[in-house]
Amino acid sequence: MSQERRSLDRAEGAAASPSHAELCRTLAARARVAALGTLAQDPGGYPYTSLVAVAFDDTGRPLLLLSTLAEHTINLAARPEASVLLGEPTGDGNAGAPAVDPLAAGRMTLIGTCRPIEDAGEAEAARTRFLDVHPEASLYAGFADFTVYRLEPVSIRYVGGFGRMSWVDAGEYLRAEIDLLVGSAPGILEHMNVDHADAVLICAQALGGLPEATSATMIGVDRYGFELRAATPEGPRTARIAFPAAITSADEVRVAVVGRVREARAKLAAQAAGATG
Repeated sequence: MSQERRSLDRAEGAAASPSHAELCRTLAARARVAALGTLAQDPGGYPYTSLVAVAFDDTGRPLLLLSTLAEHTINLAARPEASVLLGEPTGDGNAGAPAVDPLAAGRMTLIGTCRPIEDAGEAEAARTRFLDVHPEASLYAGFADFTVYRLEPVSIRYVGGFGRMSWVDAGEYLRAEIDLLVGSAPGILEHMNVDHADAVLICAQALGGLPEATSATMIGVDRYGFELRAATPEGPRTARIAFPAAITSADEVRVAVVGRVREARAKLAAQAAGATG
C-alpha cells in the first residue's frame, strides 16, 4: 500500500491497514506448518492434500523438505503444479490470547509450481533456512531421500475473515514487507487483554464506533494500528483503530497505543460532561 493510499484512507476517516500483500508476507513469516496440495497420480487427477513443515525464503517463497517416498513428492515429480495453504494462529483463549473462529482468522493459499532447487548453492542456503525454522528436522535432513523444494508463486488468494478477501499479485507479494511487529504482536495482545482490558473497551467505545460495547478484546496489532472484537447488545462486532502515523519500530507501539487510549478517555469524558451540562 502506498503512502498516498494510507494518507487518503486517513483523510476519509477510514482506519489505515496493511495491504493484503503485506498481510500475506506477515502470515508467511509466522508459519511453521501448512497444507500442501498436489495433483494425485493415484487416483489420477484428484487433489491430494498433506500436512507439511514449511519455511520461507527472504522473498516469501515456501521452502519444503520432502522425501522422495512421500505421496506428495511422487505427485510433484509428475506434475509440479501445487498450492500451499496456511493460516494465522487462532489462540485458545488462554494467557490473554483470544480464541478466534478459524473462519474469521487470516489465511492464504499460494499457487504455483513446486520443484527441487537445482542450484547447489541455493539448495544449501534453503536447507539452512529450513533447519533454522525446524531444527528438529536435522534428525533426517541429511538422509539421501530428502530434498529441499521451493514453490514459485503464480498467484495468492488472501482471506482475512468474513468479507475480506482478494487475489494478490505474485510480484506484489514477493516485494511486500513483513510487518515489523510480527514477533512482538502476540506479547502485545496478551499484555493489553490481561492487564489493560478496561483501556481496550474504552477504545472500542470511543474510537471504534461501538459505544454500546460491554467488553472488548484486542485481536490484532500492526505498524498501522490495532483491531478489536467487542461484545454488543446486537452481537459481536469488530473495529479497526489507526495510529496517527505508521510506527517505524517496535519501541513506538506503547507510545502509539497509550496516545489512542488517552484520546479515547478524553472523548468519553467530554461526552459525559456534555450529557450532564
